[in-house]
Amino acid sequence: MVPETLTIIERDEAGRHRTILVNKNKLEGWLMENGFHPAIFGAYALGSSLVPEAKSYRFLADVLNDAAVILDTFSPVLGSSSFPLHVPGLRLGALCLSASCRALCGIVGGGSKAAITLHFATPVNGVGDVGDLNAKDSSKETVLALFGMVLGTLLVPHVTGPWLTYSALFLLVTLHLLINYVAVCGLELRSLNRQRAGLAWNSYRLSSGSKVPSPTELSRIDNILGRPDVIRDNGGRIMGRCTIGSCFSDVFHERFPARLLEIFALERYLLWYDDQCLYLPPGREDQDVLSGPIHLHIMLKDGYSGSDQLKAWCQAADLCRISVESGKVTMKIDGHHCAEDRISTTLESSSRDFPDFLQSLRGAGWNTDDIALLAGSPKAVLTNVGPTHLSNGDNENKKSR
Repeated sequence: MVPETLTIIERDEAGRHRTILVNKNKLEGWLMENGFHPAIFGAYALGSSLVPEAKSYRFLADVLNDAAVILDTFSPVLGSSSFPLHVPGLRLGALCLSASCRALCGIVGGGSKAAITLHFATPVNGVGDVGDLNAKDSSKETVLALFGMVLGTLLVPHVTGPWLTYSALFLLVTLHLLINYVAVCGLELRSLNRQRAGLAWNSYRLSSGSKVPSPTELSRIDNILGRPDVIRDNGGRIMGRCTIGSCFSDVFHERFPARLLEIFALERYLLWYDDQCLYLPPGREDQDVLSGPIHLHIMLKDGYSGSDQLKAWCQAADLCRISVESGKVTMKIDGHHCAEDRISTTLESSSRDFPDFLQSLRGAGWNTDDIALLAGSPKAVLTNVGPTHLSNGDNENKKSR
């Protein structure tokens, strides 16, 4: 039997102990209402991604909030006898899910809002004021809440019956999400994340190195609903995927191309393909041949910087673009289409153009001092890369995210 009353003993700063009796039902209700599990684990899993993907998570916060409102509205129906599905605990599950959505909304909404506030507080020209922004934001929310109360007072007497109520609910939720989607897409962030970096590099390549799009131009094609590790062209077509901060032992399972160390001897990263992209042709065990959709991995070396991350991502974008332009599922084994040659060729090209690209980014108004391509810490960092250390298995230090 679980006791109805729980005893909690706490100690204050002076060392005094105090006993508190808590009713079990009230405690369970508080935990359900506040959704403490999603708040804790959501902050751990998503906290480091909120700044680089601020636009996406700001819109996700609106989706989670509206989902919680819909679940709260439908919860009485789920527990009624007229509901066709008689599932024990269905209403309780809906309320728990609603609390979880609301808790996650607080996590992703607060973190992404802080990143957006910092963006507006650091303008290109002049000096921003965070305090003034927060004061005006609070004033705006007060005005909107007052407007909502007045509108609700006028409309609620005329909304009678369940069908009319739910129709009005879904109409307002749709309008809310549509307006917020347009507003979030209109944000012209000057920081570079993975998607914006890839689009800027593709535009630079298409213009033969003569132009880099400004934050205003890039915001028109920035996709806030896509996966951050996907590399797209400027038309929205998916060219491939790239995982940054991968672990060496996760990428190379059986065989390691020794030439890769020579190719990236002067760089603070390694770039290689996922196993699903490669196959070994019979009798040609020394050549990895590209096959299927491209998926790349970036492994960072000790001492890497934001500029190294950006350069690695630009080279990955070049590899994806070349693979798409080739128009072949399986590349020929002719010395120019094998995996290592593609890596070497794109590194030489990106190294030649990267300094001018970085300077053009600054001239177009981008913030190149704080590049946020990697969310959190990498899985592992390569240290003392060399043949001797590789054989001993001491080539990487693991880091937790």
